[in-house]
Amino acid sequence: QLACPLDLGCHSVGSAGGVGLMGAMPGLMGGPPPMSSSSSSTVPPRGGQSEGPPGSNLFIYHLPNTMGDDDLASMFQPFGRVISAKVFIDKVTNLPRGFGFVSFDNPTSANRAILSMNGFQMGTKRLKVQLKRE
Repeated sequence: QLACPLDLGCHSVGSAGGVGLMGAMPGLMGGPPPMSSSSSSTVPPRGGQSEGPPGSNLFIYHLPNTMGDDDLASMFQPFGRVISAKVFIDKVTNLPRGFGFVSFDNPTSANRAILSMNGFQMGTKRLKVQLKRE
């Protein structure tokens, strides 16, 4: 289990809705994956953060401030089975901190996600995707 750092909240904020991902992932030529604000079966209940095996857990930096947990999970699902996805929220401002975690069930999926998503342009920012230090 990952614990939230002391001054950070770990709950979802609204849906990204209009975040464009066309061309971000192989096989998505028709447009972005659906961005649902409903709960995803791959994301643990609010307050819980599951980790995958070593080499399967990613830090994602420079997330748009409109992205929530379900949006993050949906964005990374094309690379493998996402067992958890969490966007960190500032407890004081209740706004996203711009980073999050994604955990896969295996290292191969995590590596595919890094190769495809690291440096991917979202709005005015480029995502930074890297392995969590074990």
